[in-house]
Amino acid sequence: MPNATIISRLRDFWRGEKTPSATTGERGALIPFARKRRKVALALQGGGAHGAFTWGVLDGLLEDATVEIEALSGTSAGAINAAVLASGYAKGGAPQARENLVAFWQALAHVARLSPMRPTALETLAFGRDIELSYSHIMRDMLSRVVSPYQFNPFDLNPLKNLLADFVDIDALRRPGAIRLIVAATNAETGAARLFANEELSLDVLLASACLPSVSQAVRLDDGHYWDGGFSSNPPLLPLIEASAADDVVVVRLNPSTEPGLPVTAPKIQMRLNRIVFDAPLKRELDELDRLRLVTAESGAQRSRIGRRLSSLNVHVIGEDELMNGVGAASQAHPDAKLIELLHREGRASCARWLARPAKTGATTGRYTQAR
Repeated sequence: MPNATIISRLRDFWRGEKTPSATTGERGALIPFARKRRKVALALQGGGAHGAFTWGVLDGLLEDATVEIEALSGTSAGAINAAVLASGYAKGGAPQARENLVAFWQALAHVARLSPMRPTALETLAFGRDIELSYSHIMRDMLSRVVSPYQFNPFDLNPLKNLLADFVDIDALRRPGAIRLIVAATNAETGAARLFANEELSLDVLLASACLPSVSQAVRLDDGHYWDGGFSSNPPLLPLIEASAADDVVVVRLNPSTEPGLPVTAPKIQMRLNRIVFDAPLKRELDELDRLRLVTAESGAQRSRIGRRLSSLNVHVIGEDELMNGVGAASQAHPDAKLIELLHREGRASCARWLARPAKTGATTGRYTQAR
């Protein structure tokens, strides 16, 4: 084989492109040592428009040829990101998954421009990204407290459903070989979480996972009415660990883990309460994981199946508290193009910082790493 061909194939290999081997019928083909791909399972938290940060993280992971996404769990915006990614991946691998996510978020920003409740240019100039004290947000919040979606939207019109129909192929997600998905929604009657796997998925399940009861009518499924999964499982973590064999489990966190200062205005107090409510399920699951590890270690059960799984597990958190505190919780309801662009860029940057770390930096002692 000419030296130029060998050099070209080596260059392609280190870029992550496939190189033909002798088993393909080409005699004398160069067979370099294969790089082991890093399998990851991703737990994607909900957070409305802040899900563009998750898109940035996913974009960075899909771009890296050394990473293989084995399974995804998600709630609300996290569930939608997961379904859009998996739909594209089923049709054309990582490149198509990336294109599907780009097109979805661009379409969402276009729909947001048509909303009569979006902040005005003057409000954006006055308040920046933190629009919690803007007139449009206060009016939206006041209306949601006195008028229900069954009154102001009696026909249950939801532009998100049409958007999902364009970018989520349910049949592709149900086929054997599709990326494993776990989507959470909350039963409006019992308050319990229900987890949906690939074979149970539908557009209505995704809408249920993202259904805020003050904004949208509850979604009727086969066993009752459902609201946003963030109330009960945000995102599903322990079920993802159980369903996946990946040693690296990455939680993409949209709610800041801490917010400085005491809120003293009514809108900020309500936003702080919402953040605590929607973050509680994740904290509960992280605490439960710590407890399981401790019990396994103290009981000498490291050699059991669950013991081996827990001892090899690395749990990471990718999140940016300063960024999310800066854009403010109110912006979750307003996916304007500039906010989406900012969050996508920062999500990619956070992903790059995480990828630059050594592969084994996870939480084997209950301390969870966070990209900064």
